[in-house]
Amino acid sequence: MLLVRLNFLILISLMLVGCDFSRATEACHGYIPEGDTGRYIIMDNGIVLDPDTGMEWYRCAFGQRYVTQGCSGDALLVTHDELDGILAEINTKAGEKWRLPTEGEFLSLREPNCVNPAINTNVFPNPLIANFWVLGEGTRARKACVVYTYNAGRSCRISRSEPRPFYMVKAT
Repeated sequence: MLLVRLNFLILISLMLVGCDFSRATEACHGYIPEGDTGRYIIMDNGIVLDPDTGMEWYRCAFGQRYVTQGCSGDALLVTHDELDGILAEINTKAGEKWRLPTEGEFLSLREPNCVNPAINTNVFPNPLIANFWVLGEGTRARKACVVYTYNAGRSCRISRSEPRPFYMVKAT
């Protein structure tokens, strides 16, 4: 029995020696060269077109205003239950249809080789590192879901009453 335990400990030790716990992933603002907007097409009024998906995004979190230097002001944090009313008001005032992105749409922004945030900061300037509201998809369609901008992690096991920021996409 002692021999089995000793072999097990040796095996675990050898496995741990081979692990690289110091793996560092570069922050996107250092990974993506300044001014490089990648595949995105910058349009007027703080809007960007993603030609891969055909989607138009507002470049700042709701509550912020796009200016030449980036996103100005503070993002408005809202509960999940407040989203429909806020989007209806935006659509009335803007004369255009805006909506919350789905999980997949938000994840299409992900820059896979960097984090903190995991989106192109030349396209979406000075973003919050936070869980952003998104529409759940598939079996999560009726659930409150978020995508974390630090690493594009997603979850639908969160509180609907916790105020969070959100990005908007044009409804087609």
